[in-house]
Amino acid sequence: MIDLPYESLIGVSYGLAYGFVGATLVGLLAVGVRLWRARPLPLGVGVVIVVPLVIGTGVSTGIFDPSVGPSQTLRLVTAAVVASVLGVLATSYGNRVATELPRDRALPIVRGNCLSADAIDAVDAAGQVTIRPTGAIREFEGYPPLAPTLRTALEDGAWRFPADLQLSELERRLERRLRSEYALPRVDVSIDGRGQATIAAAPPDEGVATTLSDDVRAVTISGLLPIGIEPDDEVAIGVDGETVRGTVLATGGETEFRDVDEDDLAEALNGRSDDRRFAGVGFDGGRGRLTVAVRTVDARRLLEEEACRVAVVPSGDNPALEAATLLSSAERPVTAVESPDESIDPADILGVRRDERWRFAVDGERDRLADADMAFVAAPREVSAR
Repeated sequence: MIDLPYESLIGVSYGLAYGFVGATLVGLLAVGVRLWRARPLPLGVGVVIVVPLVIGTGVSTGIFDPSVGPSQTLRLVTAAVVASVLGVLATSYGNRVATELPRDRALPIVRGNCLSADAIDAVDAAGQVTIRPTGAIREFEGYPPLAPTLRTALEDGAWRFPADLQLSELERRLERRLRSEYALPRVDVSIDGRGQATIAAAPPDEGVATTLSDDVRAVTISGLLPIGIEPDDEVAIGVDGETVRGTVLATGGETEFRDVDEDDLAEALNGRSDDRRFAGVGFDGGRGRLTVAVRTVDARRLLEEEACRVAVVPSGDNPALEAATLLSSAERPVTAVESPDESIDPADILGVRRDERWRFAVDGERDRLADADMAFVAAPREVSAR
C-alpha cells in the first residue's frame, strides 16, 4: 500500500532540492537569450530542461528507483510537477530581468535646453551660430563701473560657437572667452533660445595697486618737475630737509600706469637700479603732478607737503653712449658716411648699408664698400667730414 503523505513529501522535497539548481541555469539561459537574440525564451524550454535534470539526478542518486515499480510513481510525479513549476518561474523571471536591464547606455544622457528654431535658421555653413549681447552690460555690486571703452566693446561684440551645443555649454564657453579676451575677474552670461546673451561683468583688476608690494605705497605729489622725467625714473624728493627715494609711476596728466616689476621696484627704492626698462618722450618740464612709489613710512610725509622738490637720480651708465663719448674724445667720432669709397680704412668701418639693409662687424672687408649706400665709421674728423 502506498503511503501517500510520505511519497508526496519525498517528491516535493527532492523536486525543490534538485530543481533549484536546474531552475537557476534556465533563468541565466533566458537572460542570455533575451540579451543576445533580442527575443524571450519560451516557457516550455524551462520545463523540458528542469524536469529531465531533476529525474535524472534522482535516479543517479537512488532517490527514484524504476525497478521498484508503481510504488514510487507518486514520488516521481510530485517531483516532476515541482520541477516544472520551477522551470516555468525561472524562465519567466529570466525574461523579465533581461528586459529591465539597461542596454546601450554606457553613460547617462543629460538633456538640456538648446537654441530655438529661429536661432538655428541663422546658422552659417560651418554650423556656427553668432551670439550677440542684448541690452546694457550689467555690473556686479561691490565692483567699480566698467570703463566706457570696455562697455562699448562688450555691447558691440559678437562671438561664434557650434550651434548644436546646449545653452548651458554656450554660456560656459562665452564666459571663458570673455575672461581670456578682456581679463575680467568676474563675468556672468545668460543666453536665451534666440541666441541673445545677457552679460554682467566686473572691470579688470588693473591699475597702480596691482604693481605694488605690501610695503610700498603710491603717492601723488606736486612740484617743479625736470624736463624728460618719465615712468620708471628714480627720483629724490626733498621733504623737511631730508630726501625720500622713489620710483616714478606716472607724470603730468597720465592716467595709465605702467607695470613695474616688484624686484626692479625694490632695487629702485634701494638705489641699486642699473638699467632703464622703459623709454618714452617724457614730461616737458615745469609744474605738474608726479605719482611715485615710496615706502610706507615715507608716504605720510609726502602727503603733508603741498609742493615738493624733485630731482632725478642717475640710473646707471649707457654703454653705447659711453663708447661713443670715448671715441669722440679720441678724435675718432662715430659718423655716417654716404657713398663710402676705398679711401676709408677698413679698420674704421663699424657697419655698412646695402639695399636698405645694414650689416655690422664687417671685419675689414674693403671690397664691400664699392656698392654700399652708407657706412658707419669711427675715423678721424677729416674722414668723417667728407
